[in-house]
Amino acid sequence: MKVIAVLRKSNSLVYIRVMFGRDKDVKVSTSMHIDPIYWDSKIPGYKNTKKVPKEVREKFNNTLKEMIAYVEANVDKDVTCPVLTAIIDDFLHPDRKSKENAKANDTTPWGSGFFDRAEQYLTEYKTKNASGIRAVFRRLERLEAWKREMEGDTDFRYEVSTFGAEQLEEYMKYVTEEYDLYVKHPDFFAKFGLYHSTMRPSSKNSSFSGGLRLKAFLNWCVKKGYSDDVSFRQVQTHGHVYGDAYYLTIEERNQVYQCQYGRSYHASLVRDMFVFQCLVGCRMGDLFNLTRNNIIDGWLEYIPGKNLNNGNTELVRVPLSDTAKEILARYSQVSPRLFPAICEAQYNMYIKFVLDFAGIHRMVTVLNPLTRQPEQKMLCDVATSHTARKTFIGNLYAKVKDQALVSSLTGHSPLSRAFQRYRTIDDSMKRELIGMLEE
Repeated sequence: MKVIAVLRKSNSLVYIRVMFGRDKDVKVSTSMHIDPIYWDSKIPGYKNTKKVPKEVREKFNNTLKEMIAYVEANVDKDVTCPVLTAIIDDFLHPDRKSKENAKANDTTPWGSGFFDRAEQYLTEYKTKNASGIRAVFRRLERLEAWKREMEGDTDFRYEVSTFGAEQLEEYMKYVTEEYDLYVKHPDFFAKFGLYHSTMRPSSKNSSFSGGLRLKAFLNWCVKKGYSDDVSFRQVQTHGHVYGDAYYLTIEERNQVYQCQYGRSYHASLVRDMFVFQCLVGCRMGDLFNLTRNNIIDGWLEYIPGKNLNNGNTELVRVPLSDTAKEILARYSQVSPRLFPAICEAQYNMYIKFVLDFAGIHRMVTVLNPLTRQPEQKMLCDVATSHTARKTFIGNLYAKVKDQALVSSLTGHSPLSRAFQRYRTIDDSMKRELIGMLEE
C-alpha cells in the first residue's frame, strides 16, 4: 500500500491517493487548495518560494504530511472512496465526530438559560446570517462576564424572560465602548481569544446591526413562549448612516490601467485585478474564487457568493469588454483561476499603492464611521477592492440611470435598498435634468 498526495491542476485541489499495486487505486479530494505554480509533488506541498509567506507554506505542508500519516494508519485493503473521505474528514475535523456522537446520545431537552436558547435558535430557526448572530451572542457573553468580574455583580446572568429594552440598549452601548475597555483591560479580553490584531473599534452602524439581530432572536423567544417581555421592540435599531458613494471616473480608471510599475510584479497584478473588477463589478470574494470555467463565450457567468449564502441561486452574466479580455489573456497560462493567488489584505494594501502611484489624488468626502462626521481624504488613501465594485456601478448608473438594468450585472435585487449606497446623483445628471426644462 502507498499513500500519496496529488494535485489536480484543473481545480487546484489536492487529492489523497491510496494505491494497492495494480489491483486497487482510490483517490478523493482533501478540500485543500494550492496554486499549481507553487506545487512540488516531491515534498508534497508548497515549494520554497518567497511569494508565499513561510508560515503559510509550513502550515499547509505540515497538515498534508500529517494527513498522509493519518490515512496510512487508518486504511486497509477494503477502503472505498466514501471510507477514505470519512477518514480525511475525521483528520481535518476531529471535534466533529465527537460532537455528533454526543448529540446522538443526548436525549435531554434544551436548557432554559439565555445562551441555551441562543443555540436552540440557531439550530431550529436556521437563520441565513448565522455568523452575524453568533458574533452578537459571543459579545453578550463577554458583556455578561464583564459585569460579573469587572463590575462586581458576581451573580449576574442574562435570562430570556427578563431581557428587555434596558438590556438591549446596554448591549448596543457596549458595542461602541468595547474597544476602549479592551485597551484598558487587555488581560480580561485575552481570555476570550481577543488580542490587538483582532480587536477594532466598532461604529454605531455595528451597534444598530447587532441590535437588529438580537431583536430577531428576542422576537423568536416571545413567539416560542419563553418570554412575554416585548419592551425591546421600542428600542431604535434603524439608525444606520452611510456616506455618499465615491468611486473612480472612467478617465481615472484608464489612468490606473495605463500606469506602468516597472519590475513590481504584485503592483502590476493588483492593477490588473482592480481594473478587471471595475469592468465586471464582482465582489472581492467572488474575484478570488472565479476560474476560467466561469468565462463562457466572452461572458463572465457566476453566482455571487453572498447571494448563494442567502439562498439566491440566480446567475449573473456580464459581457467582457476588450480591456477585460486583454487583462485575462496575460494570466491564461499562470493559474486555473482568473488571477494568481494573493491574500485579501495584500490586495487591499496594494490597491492604495497602485492608485497613489498612478496619481489618483482627487479629494473625496468620506464619513468617519466612528464619529459620523464628514472628512476629506485622497481617493487613493481610502480605496479598497469594494471601490472597484462601486466604480462599476456608479459609472454604469450615470450612463443608463436604470437600477434594474445595472442590478442585473451586479447581483443586487432590482429594488435593493443597499444599491442606493453604491451610486450617487452627480452634477452631470442634474444638468441633464435642468436641460430638459429648456426643451
